[in-house]
Amino acid sequence: MSEPRDEQARQQRYEELLQQVGAALIGAAPQGWRRIDLIAKIAEGVQDFGLTVIMSDMSYAEVDTPPQAGQALLELRKLMYEPDRGAWLSARYVINPPGEFRIFYNYDHDPLWEPPIPPAYLERDLATYPRPAEKVPGWLRRSIEQARTSGRPEAH
Repeated sequence: MSEPRDEQARQQRYEELLQQVGAALIGAAPQGWRRIDLIAKIAEGVQDFGLTVIMSDMSYAEVDTPPQAGQALLELRKLMYEPDRGAWLSARYVINPPGEFRIFYNYDHDPLWEPPIPPAYLERDLATYPRPAEKVPGWLRRSIEQARTSGRPEAH
């Protein structure tokens, strides 16, 4: 059981990281944005960030995910890891003007990597962020089993 002070520090860091993500995204978006929508897919050793910026005229702006947002999300995932639940597999961070945001975490569903990542990354992720057997989703169990039986070299 963690000390209340540790939990308070963890909660404070969680909030700081969310603010860092938001500030980086707002800083990268052009003037006149209407919605910022970031989808982060992360496994140990690989990450994919998909950023969509919708403008006030409903067009889309081409914007790269700021590195600061990606780094903050990587740290956030580590911070949020819980042994009885595991680590989230993807997250969606949505901002509406002037800076109202919501974040959603996916712990169980296949994030649908495009292109698909080698199963060895998922196996490594589960080893780094273990969860009880009953909390390992079927799709993840099957993917890891495929990696073990295929004889493929491990991802680097």
